[in-house]
Amino acid sequence: MWRHPIFFPVLLLAAMPIASPTAVLAQGACRLCEDTGPIMPQARPSRPLHIDIDTGIDFDRMALLDYQGGQAEIDPQTGQRRLTRLLDLGGLAMRGTVVIRGEPGRAVRVDLPDEVILRAPGGRRVELRDVRSDLPVQPRIGSDGQLRFSFGGRIIVDGEDVGNFRGRMRVSAEYE
Repeated sequence: MWRHPIFFPVLLLAAMPIASPTAVLAQGACRLCEDTGPIMPQARPSRPLHIDIDTGIDFDRMALLDYQGGQAEIDPQTGQRRLTRLLDLGGLAMRGTVVIRGEPGRAVRVDLPDEVILRAPGGRRVELRDVRSDLPVQPRIGSDGQLRFSFGGRIIVDGEDVGNFRGRMRVSAEYE
């Protein structure tokens, strides 16, 4: 019974001198271990970013072919509307457009939601899903101080979804 309490502290004390100097030497030799900030610091932007949604996405008027539901999709690049099990009642469907104003030439990161809840005055709701844009992989503010892009998405309706659906979409952007 006396061996265990004595053996454990001796083992611990024997291991401590071996680990401590090595850790101190390794930490001093590692130049990447310190958080010194970015390698190439970016200058602070002279203009803050301003985001305006010029045009909201609009699927326009559609009717269900039957009570099984359907879906509508608007392509962000072409603006074309594709209907599945829905009938086009005319009008003009539009993709959404966003303008971001900021410092010319600066790279920005733009975040769009994956889905947006759309509500009708009677309480019904539909989800705008698969929100996509025509942004390039690394978007930049143009020489005119603007970045324009379009977005589209897909809605799925069931046999009971009737109404004029509206919603708010949060678009965020920041300089990189």
